[in-house]
Amino acid sequence: MVREGAKRRTSFAFCLDPLKDPLMMIQPGNKPESLRAPLKQAGGKPPMLWGTYVVQGDQMEMTCEQAPAQMLMQLKRFLKSNRPKVNVLFYDDGGNILDSLKPESATADAAQNADSSDISAPGIDSKAIDPLKRRLKRIQPRIALAPGPLELKLNRALGKSVGLINSGRLQEAETLILVIERALAALGKDREDEDTTLKRGQRESDQRSLGAQVKRAQGLQAHVARAPGPARDRLTQAIHKAARLLKQRDLNGARDAMDKIEKALTSLV
Repeated sequence: MVREGAKRRTSFAFCLDPLKDPLMMIQPGNKPESLRAPLKQAGGKPPMLWGTYVVQGDQMEMTCEQAPAQMLMQLKRFLKSNRPKVNVLFYDDGGNILDSLKPESATADAAQNADSSDISAPGIDSKAIDPLKRRLKRIQPRIALAPGPLELKLNRALGKSVGLINSGRLQEAETLILVIERALAALGKDREDEDTTLKRGQRESDQRSLGAQVKRAQGLQAHVARAPGPARDRLTQAIHKAARLLKQRDLNGARDAMDKIEKALTSLV
């Protein structure tokens, strides 16, 4: 589309089909209304948007002769999903600017194209990151087997999960990784079925959560040791209870017990 607009002024027409998927047609010349009939034949439904466009340097100017606000928003969304490398300016037929669309920055592109090799979080315990990194490495080659549009979405999700890991937002990253894994399992592009994927993801999440809760218990134990006599004895028993719950993998029970210990310590201050 950009190449055609760089050669000459080109007509375009845009609408949605009955399934709300976008339909776009272009042809050389200044008679965009002539595209309405073929657009309808292709399954397009009103409202429709049409006009002409031309590309000059890093800017594409789209003059909309017929531009319902709803369709202009849909056209902008459609162009954005195709990630144009030029600035797009939308005008009405009187030359008044209606809207604009800037290309995604190189930084955003790099983030979306990131993979497991781009993980760099020196301030975070590697034991917390390594399981997520292994999962990313395992699913990365399988994403290439997904159909085109879904492959693009999953690669973007993978890049975003790398960014979340690097910023220390591990729980959010794990949720996003699980979404990717489930999508691949549902497509049959993974050797695991969806149920196995969910169980493995929950198991790794619990293991990481267990490590965090053990550290929390150790920190509380140090505070309990400095508590006054009668309270120290009572809180020491509570810490032992929390430790037993952690050994039993009862993370919710251990978490509740430590919440009570923290509350009791706070009341002693």
